[in-house]
Amino acid sequence: MSRPLNLFRPSLLAAAIAFGGLPLAALADTYQLPAAPLASTLNKIASEAGIVLSIDPALTAGKTAQPVRGDYDALAALNTALQGSGLQLVQSSAGTYSLEPLAQDAMNLPTTSINARGQADGSASAGYRSEAVKNVGALGGMRLQDTPYSMSVVSKELLQNTQTTSTDDVFKRNPFTQLYSPKNAGYASAVAIRGYSGAGNLSIANDGLRYSNGYDGGNYVEEMEQIEILTGLSGFLYGPASPGGLVNYVIKRPTYERYNSVTLGNAGGENYYLHGDFGGPIDSEGTFAYRVNLLTQDGETAVDLQKRRREMISLALDWNVSDDLLIQFDASHKKSETRGLTSYWFFGNQGRRPDADDLDNDKLYSQRWAFSDSEHDRIGSRFNWTLNDTFTLRGALGYSQYTQEYAYTGPTVEDPSPFSPGTPIGFYSQPLYAFAPVETEETSGNLFLDSAFNTGSIQHKATVGYQGNVARVRDYTDYVDLAYQQSSGVGNVPLGQQPQVGKPNYSVGNGDQRLSSRTQSDNFLVGDIITFNDQWSSIVGLTHTTIKTYSSNFVWNVAYPAFTPLVETTYNESETSPNISLIYKPQPWLTTYVTYIEGLQAGGIAPNTALNAGAALSPEVSEQYEIGVKATVGETLLTLALFNIDKPNAYTNSANVYVQDGRQENNGLEFGITGKVLPELTVVGGFTLLDPKVKKTSITANEGNKPTNVASQLAKVYAEYDINAVPGFALTGGAYYTGKQYSDEVNVHSLPSFTTFDAGARYRMPVADNSVTLRANVSNLADKSYWLNSSYLGDPRTLTFSAQLEF
Repeated sequence: MSRPLNLFRPSLLAAAIAFGGLPLAALADTYQLPAAPLASTLNKIASEAGIVLSIDPALTAGKTAQPVRGDYDALAALNTALQGSGLQLVQSSAGTYSLEPLAQDAMNLPTTSINARGQADGSASAGYRSEAVKNVGALGGMRLQDTPYSMSVVSKELLQNTQTTSTDDVFKRNPFTQLYSPKNAGYASAVAIRGYSGAGNLSIANDGLRYSNGYDGGNYVEEMEQIEILTGLSGFLYGPASPGGLVNYVIKRPTYERYNSVTLGNAGGENYYLHGDFGGPIDSEGTFAYRVNLLTQDGETAVDLQKRRREMISLALDWNVSDDLLIQFDASHKKSETRGLTSYWFFGNQGRRPDADDLDNDKLYSQRWAFSDSEHDRIGSRFNWTLNDTFTLRGALGYSQYTQEYAYTGPTVEDPSPFSPGTPIGFYSQPLYAFAPVETEETSGNLFLDSAFNTGSIQHKATVGYQGNVARVRDYTDYVDLAYQQSSGVGNVPLGQQPQVGKPNYSVGNGDQRLSSRTQSDNFLVGDIITFNDQWSSIVGLTHTTIKTYSSNFVWNVAYPAFTPLVETTYNESETSPNISLIYKPQPWLTTYVTYIEGLQAGGIAPNTALNAGAALSPEVSEQYEIGVKATVGETLLTLALFNIDKPNAYTNSANVYVQDGRQENNGLEFGITGKVLPELTVVGGFTLLDPKVKKTSITANEGNKPTNVASQLAKVYAEYDINAVPGFALTGGAYYTGKQYSDEVNVHSLPSFTTFDAGARYRMPVADNSVTLRANVSNLADKSYWLNSSYLGDPRTLTFSAQLEF
């Protein structure tokens, strides 16, 4: 890995921040739209906000929109543009909008100004309730309440106020996600969603562009406007993806008023960070605007001997070519280094696992030199072009290149076998697993044509288009050094000790570099959002997906030629998958829906412990039924979803061959709440009840069992209480429950449930013409010791604090 860029030294970042300081900017959505043809302006606002707006060309012909300049929510912006036009915005019970003439007496009333919103979407004052989802895959933006899928939105302000520096905290607080692999273990984000778990299982998108699961290491929460979590299948929306769920990261876009923010914080232990966020117009006409995010972070974490370092520079540009055409650019460079990886535990016999109370969760059960390093570079562009009152063309193209290298010494407790004496009772070893750098490059793109039209009294928003991704992985022939691989530098040591030894003199990454895998997915689709009347609407669509894969296990064949024959896997398979959703809104504030969706995903890759290590299995087709309810009650959004998912199952069988065998069927219920339940009290949380089962497997003993590392119950709540006597002051806290999990396939051994608590406070105060926000939080307040899952201990009690200046 290359050396860190000097640009990210805190002193230089502080200097860059000083040069950016200009007057305070608004945090809300900012518009700089001049007078223009009315239909063009309305379509532009609606498209960016995810509002379905049907326009009769006869009503808008020859009319000019009023200028829209300032901070507005989308509806206020639309109404501002309509002033003096003689038209008004009308909402149907299905959540869509149309235009109709004003009554004559209303037209004669004097024009009044419409104020910018007092509550920004997703802000603390709005109870972190977001009205819109920026990307529902191929469907584009939509109102959250009108999506016939289980979705939740984590806003920028919620990320800031919870001092989130890792997606671990997002998944910890979300009531539908169970954290599986912490970031400090050195892997991409992994969660259990709707009963599906595993390292690297989380499907990823950036602004609607689908990337492979391993790309997630390049997503930093500091550059995100919001994080959108979809639980369940997403094949029609995004193309091939894991059945559990998908996370769409929405990158911060430029502001059209000057905005500057600097945050100095502590992420736990001695780990400090400095984050700068700057935006504004480039020219006086608002044709060009920018957003820059800078980050430097370094120091020891709350775990003894563990260090975490991160660096980031992220740039976004907007070019308003005309009233009808917006072109956007973004680019970023990120680097992450972790020393003293969070310990990955392996037990050959789950019955020999110690209680979490018998271990120290703030100690390192691996070596301080065990590391994970990664570098990510991304560049992309997107456009939105309103062709006329009916058609809109939108597209995006992104390219990323990233490298990851790691070595860990996983604490291991082996049972005796004919080949090994095993590990003595009460002891553990630390086998070394060191690997050469892995280089990945990805290209992802989409192109969609939207059309809004009516057939009689029925409204349509139809979409046809393409989305695809190509990922290429290159490995070194000397991927491992057999002279050191899997040898324990500490021998066998008592569980109460954590000895440190010198780094072995292993050598990897000096041989030839070759293509080890290439996966291409092409997804062609057609869909239609159909509004029948004020109560009934539907989403119907088909997607035709083709997955082409080449995979070679040459790294394991070179390392273990006597045990692992060379296997080169290729396949080219296609599947057509439907999506059918029926939506009924008995009241404007209440949405009910039924959805059937299928999804295709690439088959699993055999692990290096299997005889067919590196072999790629054929694609899998899953299907899901979902019934849901979404209700806005006062300032609170309530959601409820019942679901059934059925997918093929893959595992290593008794012959030590990785195979696809049987099915996994999961039934469950999800309930969520977001918003202000009282004027002073904000609540974000919910629960998941799950019944996952392995079915139709050739291993009789596993029939009907629950999958490993999946909790059947999750219940989580985060809350804030505003102290009215001290304006700007709020108490914060949370409680997070994870139910029992099985740690073996035969369901003999399990991990006990656990609950952790957080407590904190926030104080926002004006300083001159600026704003300062102080935040502090203690996570795992009671310092609870627990097993996160069968591989990881939970985090220790951790104090975090920060100070943010907006100027």
